[in-house]
Amino acid sequence: MGKMKGEMWQYFWQGPKANSTQFRAVCLGCIRNQLGNGNTQLDDEAMVGLQDDTEFQNATLAVGSVLGEKKAMIAHILGGEKPCHFASPAAKAKANELRRKFQNHKREREAEVEVIEDTSSPQPSKKRKAVDRVETIQTKLKVFKGISIPFNDEEKKAIHKQFLRATISANLPFLWVEDPEVIKLFLMFRLLSEEYERVEQELETELKGKKVTLICDGVKDISKNNLMGVSISSGFKPRLIDLYDATADKKDGDSMEAALGAMVDKAEKKYGCIVTGLGTDNDGGTKAGRVKLGTHRPWILTFPCGAHQGHLCLADYFKVNPDAEKISEQATELIGWINNHGRVRAIFNNIQNEQNKQVKSYLIANATRWTTHLVAFLRLIELKQPLRTAAVMKWDDIIRAHVGAEKNTLAALTLRTAAEEQIEVIESGDFWRQLAGVVEDFEPIAYVTNICQSDRARPDIVLLAFVGMYLYFKNLPPARANVSKGMMERLERRWAGFNQPLMITALILNPYERLDSFGPDASANIINVNVMITELFGKITSHPSPEELDPEQIEEWEHGLLRRSQEFSAAFLHYCSSTGPFKDWDQLKADFEKIHNDDPIIFWESMKADREVCELADFALTVLQTVLNTSGNERQFSKVKIRKDRLRNRLQLRKLEQSIKIIENLREHHQNDGLKVTRSTRRNHSEDRVGALLQVPRYGEVLQENDANSPWSTLITNRRKWRAEMAQWKEDAQRHDENFGNDSEAGPLPLPETGQRSRSWLPRSLALLFGHSAIETQILEGGQPRRARRGAYSEEQLLMELLAQEKEDEILDDGALEGSGDEYNGH
Repeated sequence: MGKMKGEMWQYFWQGPKANSTQFRAVCLGCIRNQLGNGNTQLDDEAMVGLQDDTEFQNATLAVGSVLGEKKAMIAHILGGEKPCHFASPAAKAKANELRRKFQNHKREREAEVEVIEDTSSPQPSKKRKAVDRVETIQTKLKVFKGISIPFNDEEKKAIHKQFLRATISANLPFLWVEDPEVIKLFLMFRLLSEEYERVEQELETELKGKKVTLICDGVKDISKNNLMGVSISSGFKPRLIDLYDATADKKDGDSMEAALGAMVDKAEKKYGCIVTGLGTDNDGGTKAGRVKLGTHRPWILTFPCGAHQGHLCLADYFKVNPDAEKISEQATELIGWINNHGRVRAIFNNIQNEQNKQVKSYLIANATRWTTHLVAFLRLIELKQPLRTAAVMKWDDIIRAHVGAEKNTLAALTLRTAAEEQIEVIESGDFWRQLAGVVEDFEPIAYVTNICQSDRARPDIVLLAFVGMYLYFKNLPPARANVSKGMMERLERRWAGFNQPLMITALILNPYERLDSFGPDASANIINVNVMITELFGKITSHPSPEELDPEQIEEWEHGLLRRSQEFSAAFLHYCSSTGPFKDWDQLKADFEKIHNDDPIIFWESMKADREVCELADFALTVLQTVLNTSGNERQFSKVKIRKDRLRNRLQLRKLEQSIKIIENLREHHQNDGLKVTRSTRRNHSEDRVGALLQVPRYGEVLQENDANSPWSTLITNRRKWRAEMAQWKEDAQRHDENFGNDSEAGPLPLPETGQRSRSWLPRSLALLFGHSAIETQILEGGQPRRARRGAYSEEQLLMELLAQEKEDEILDDGALEGSGDEYNGH
């Protein structure tokens, strides 16, 4: 049986709970006065009958409330200097009666205390001095709603100061003092589980029915547990959905396939999304499990992390170029020497300040992040002049600072020798020239890695980045043929591990690229490209029906898939030939790009409304919105190591996952609300170099229409034949549109006639897909060789090359013949 209400509650309305045991109390007399308009004559009992009215509810918020405790309610009615003028006579009488009872009870307790006191000593006079009664009861309780804090400026500064003291004492991040959510969480007593439920509901609402990419990667926490982070990328935003402890799991292919399949099923069941892509790192067990899952579930596009492959390319570079490894070791040792000796560093800093009017740090590379080596070496080259000046002018001072107060002769000699070695490195011109060459090779690799670890690393972007890096090393000067050959071989191995149909399809479905980037030896024709992309479309649409079907329904289901494939193929042929819904794209592309930049997502979103190409548009969005990295997991893992450190190594996995999800959600809300400024991206590459650093030539910018009807071989062995076939097919497709228009009963678009036997076009090497002749070497000032930056082929160059090819006899290209020995087999 619940506790009965006190006597004063008949004159108050019960509001919301103030704490775990007490409610807020609102004076009925104050409510009666607030309502007015004929309600002033109602008694307290009649007022309670109006509690469901909207005006009554608004009045309770307007007049304020007190704590639902007897003394606080009596104090509101009787008050001190300001009693409640609107309380009913009965309420005042009851309040006076209860107050007298309290006072009489207090006097009785005081008398009992006097009786039990020691009477052996003379008793003090019982006559009381007359004193002024001071009323200490607050006459009015003001209610602060929302997150309004009743503190003045001095009190707020005191709270911030105490937050800072607690931060230093508990070794917390200083963001704790500044974060607006910290104060709200602290003062509102928001529980972790309640906030987690809110975040989960928000995530379920956002992901329901969406096509998403699932990415997962592993990390070890402070407790040496193998954690598997599972994230979902939707709209190019990664979100953590699960933190899985894989310590006890086997790491073979079958076990990893089962684990990855369980992750996919859990994500689809819990969030109602559709997983269309799966990305992992490329270690043994995970790679085998991913490949097996892609075989058993062909509707899921599987791929390795592009950012990991970019990092590994720099390790490949060191393996094929031992001289670069040696120079990098010298540079790293020099940076470490300066940073580890404070007095020596102070000398270099003084010269910096004299020459540049500022002092910059000597950056240290991270051993597990290869791209930081580029940043460290760029800073070292930037500080080259003050370093060399100090080495010449302050030689003796540097030696003395390095030797210090060492008294042992042998130890002092060792220190002096070490300092002289580093000074000689600084003074060496060969060291700086070789370091500049290493940095020049580092830059395209680091740029590729930065591109591939972005949250918007689409398959076509990753592909063009790797192609640009491949062409950079292919076009190295002949004197560096060993490095060129070694890097080309290793990049081909990296390319063989990617999902080639996915990346090639994404490149073709980018309306700003299409087929223009393929080289003269790509051997791509209409049939190969159409078959490859239609086959990939068939895999994605092969997802089994969520319901069990009878034989007739299965037949109808398969017939629907066949019809969708036919519509898709026809739409793709229109897209390739710039006919039908795409006939005006070539003329509108430049204006469209000025407004929307070169984002293909906006283009295909605008094409979804056209029923004729809606299947193609939906497929293109699925492919182009796939993110080819697990960088989202890497950022979430940094939060794992911040929140579970050596001082909190007993933090349970469940709470760790909840805290990471909540902090990611809060950061997103802070950015949307303007409470947190998004950090600007670093600029490690100059603007003039970025434009040409990884540029891939577009061979398709020139179309030789005069070759359209010439009787060439059916093998597509160079770009002239490819363009001739494309031109002829465009004419046939245009004629088909003029004759039949949008007639749904008309047959499919005509394909170009060819005697080539159908075969699998991919996998295929980068050399065959994007290769071209080498670019001449330029000589910089000072005699240093440097390859010319790749630019787009000019129209005049391509026309002259096409003309030269027409003059020579055509020889069949064995690279296009099956079984010739040049066919790419992924090794």
